[in-house]
Amino acid sequence: MKTVYIVRHGESSSNAGGIILGGDKTPLTEKGREQPLFVGKRLSHLPVELVVASSYLRARQTGDIIAEHLGKPIEYSDLFVEWRQGSHRVGADVADPELLKEMKSLIEHMHDEDRRVIDEENFSDLNERAGQALSFLAERPEEHIVVVSHGWFTPILFGKAIMGEDFTGRDCEHLMKSMRLFNTGLTILTHGDERWWDNWNVVTWNDHAHLG
Repeated sequence: MKTVYIVRHGESSSNAGGIILGGDKTPLTEKGREQPLFVGKRLSHLPVELVVASSYLRARQTGDIIAEHLGKPIEYSDLFVEWRQGSHRVGADVADPELLKEMKSLIEHMHDEDRRVIDEENFSDLNERAGQALSFLAERPEEHIVVVSHGWFTPILFGKAIMGEDFTGRDCEHLMKSMRLFNTGLTILTHGDERWWDNWNVVTWNDHAHLG
């Protein structure tokens, strides 16, 4: 049976407020560099074989800290990057009311699965990528994998895992509105348990007890 431990990256400069630097340029804060050590300590008691991190800077930094703490190899993958909400956001303030309003509108229109306003990822894009990400994990030879991803993409990955081909834009909308995820929150999925259904199963969502 395969077990996947999905960790949201540590606190980033955008999480703390300020200017949006772009997906691949946003670094961790000092606090964000401490948080992976806490989750790394928890993971050190588990038979982790590999760390896979989103290729975005904040996720790479988080993954590097966890991998070093565990003494395990790390790989980076574009499959686990954050939901791309539009290139026009780069350089704007993360608290800009118009951007927040726009983001809410994008989520509320997920049911219109192929709708695209500018160059953001729509539900069809995200659904396809989530499916590819889960296939990638299922086909890996390792049985215990840590994945470092993001606060918006993880609920989408979660939805695709539990609903499979039945996952819809409306489902995605509800999950993105209701599934809150803390920095370095831990979500655990299993796959291929013959005692249960031989698919993806949810064990834990957003366990952040390591943060105190």
